[in-house]
Amino acid sequence: MRSTLAWLAVVAGLALPAPAPAQSGAADPPPEALVQGWLDQLYGGDSVGIWRTEWAGGELVYGVARRWNLGKPEVFLHIFTPVRFDEMNYLLRERPDARMELLYYRSPKLFSRGAKTARVMPTTVPPPLERLPFVEGLPALVDVKPPDVADFTFTRLPDARVANRPCRVVEGRPRSAELGFDRVRFSLANETGVALETVWFAGDEILRRVVIEPGDVADYDGRYVAKRFSVERLASATQIYTLSSLRIDPAFPDVLFTTQNLKLGHFPSQ
Repeated sequence: MRSTLAWLAVVAGLALPAPAPAQSGAADPPPEALVQGWLDQLYGGDSVGIWRTEWAGGELVYGVARRWNLGKPEVFLHIFTPVRFDEMNYLLRERPDARMELLYYRSPKLFSRGAKTARVMPTTVPPPLERLPFVEGLPALVDVKPPDVADFTFTRLPDARVANRPCRVVEGRPRSAELGFDRVRFSLANETGVALETVWFAGDEILRRVVIEPGDVADYDGRYVAKRFSVERLASATQIYTLSSLRIDPAFPDVLFTTQNLKLGHFPSQ
């Protein structure tokens, strides 16, 4: 989302004000504003964080650096563990035509030798609910690249309680059928604006469900960030992601978000 606070954020360089407590009736913001407020907390601004999760009997550790560059989002993801993937890096950025591209480095250590080895390569940007490619256990694209509210129509549903917290519930329906789901439901805590539950549906079937416990939400100068969340998906065990460290509004070297760094693998120290 190309807006004043928009689009990327597990973490903002701007100290965003805390969402106002829920009001009843006409005092509530429109549903798209409620969702935008959550996305601004989750993905807006510059940040660098280290995440851990267990997968396939081992531990996966990866870093995510996000920034806005002249109003356009850039994401650099680096894998630390397992060490056999420590040369695996991804660069997700917006092209001049407003389309997203996903680049990686075909390291001789990881890929069979051939004409395309030891080269920076583009790969197909996966649908939002699919994981980033090549390494099992990585987050889905929607966990790295947030949606644009302009791509949805939103409807306010009846309020509900999630984890014993009052929530405003908003349903979004994508304007395009290419996203792989036909609706997404956000249950947004009245006090913080955090989506304690986000569920993606195809018809009546749940494709993916993300849960954040209220006790796992941290206040970063009025911005609420989940330090832990669980993901349930079809035909897969529940996966838990834990935030090990987070820096808001770091000073990024420009080289971090370049194709050159896909080969170098430099990532900000924590």
